[in-house]
Amino acid sequence: MKDSFLTYATRGCPNNCPFCAVNIIEPEFIHYLPIKKQIMGIDEVYGPKKNLILMDNNVLASDRFERIIGDIIELGFYRGAKFNGKLRFVDFNQGTDANYLTPEKMELLAKTAIKPLRIAFDHIEMKDVYISKIRLASNHGLLYLSNYVLYNYLDTPEDFYERLRINCELNEELGTQIYSFPMKYIPLDAKDRSYIGKHWNKKLLRGIQCILLATRGMVTTKLDFFEAAFGASPEEFRIIAMMPEHYIINRRKYENNGAEDWQKLYKSLSNNEHELLTKSVTSKNAIFEAFKKTKSKKMKNILTHYIEQLI
Repeated sequence: MKDSFLTYATRGCPNNCPFCAVNIIEPEFIHYLPIKKQIMGIDEVYGPKKNLILMDNNVLASDRFERIIGDIIELGFYRGAKFNGKLRFVDFNQGTDANYLTPEKMELLAKTAIKPLRIAFDHIEMKDVYISKIRLASNHGLLYLSNYVLYNYLDTPEDFYERLRINCELNEELGTQIYSFPMKYIPLDAKDRSYIGKHWNKKLLRGIQCILLATRGMVTTKLDFFEAAFGASPEEFRIIAMMPEHYIINRRKYENNGAEDWQKLYKSLSNNEHELLTKSVTSKNAIFEAFKKTKSKKMKNILTHYIEQLI
C-alpha cells in the first residue's frame, strides 16, 4: 500500500446482492474509467509507484474489460514487469466474481502483473463454479490467490468450514497458495456487530474470532495447519469453537493443561446439556448464573473451565 497507485477502472456492481452495500453506495454501474489519466495525475503530485491497486467492486462485469487490461499493460504493469529492480504487482483488491471469470478474461488477467488474484467464495452453492475457476487460474500460471469467505449470513458452520477446507485441498492438488479471509456478515442497517445468523450462535461466532486471532486474521494455505486451527472435520470445528477462549487462542499452552479434560466433558454431554452450555457461555454473567443454578456435577465441571478464564 505504501508504494502503490490506488485507483478505479469501474464503479459499482450490477449484481445487487442483498448482503452487499455496493448497490446502495454506488447504484450506477460505470463500465470504464480512464485509469491512465488518474495515474498520470497521481504520478505528477506524488511520484511514480511500484504497484497498482484497483478498488473496483466487480471489474469482470465491465463490457470494456479488455480495454481496462490494455490500459494496465500500457502503464507498465504487465506480467514480469519490474520497478527499480523489483517485480511489480497488480491487485484487484475488492475481489473478482467467479461467475464472470471466463477463459478469455482469465487469459487477459494472466497478461498483467496480478498478485494475488482474489476470488470470492460467498456460499457453498457456487462450489463447482469456484473450483473450476481456481483450476483455470492454475492453468494460466496464476498460483497466488486470495479468497474472501462470507459467513454468518445464510450459511451453516459446516459449509463455512467446507469452503475453507476446499482451498487447502486445492493448494495440495494444484500447488496454488490460496489465503482465505473470513468476513462476518452484518446487516446493512445494523447499528452494531451483534447480529447472529439463523444457523449460528454467539459462542460459535466468538470462537471463529478467537481462532483468527491465533492465525492473525487469515486461514493458512497448508491443510495440516488448517486442521490444527479449525479441526479435521466440521464436527471438530464446532468443538474447537465452543472451547473456552483461552484454550482456543493458546492451544499449545493448554492442550494438556485443561483443554483435553474440557473435550472429554464436552463429548459426554447430552443434546440438552449441549444446548444449555451454548446458552450459558455467551457472557460472564450468564456463565456464573448457569453455574449457580445447575445441579449437574458434569455441568458445573465444564463451566468451571470457562470461569477459570474470568478469575
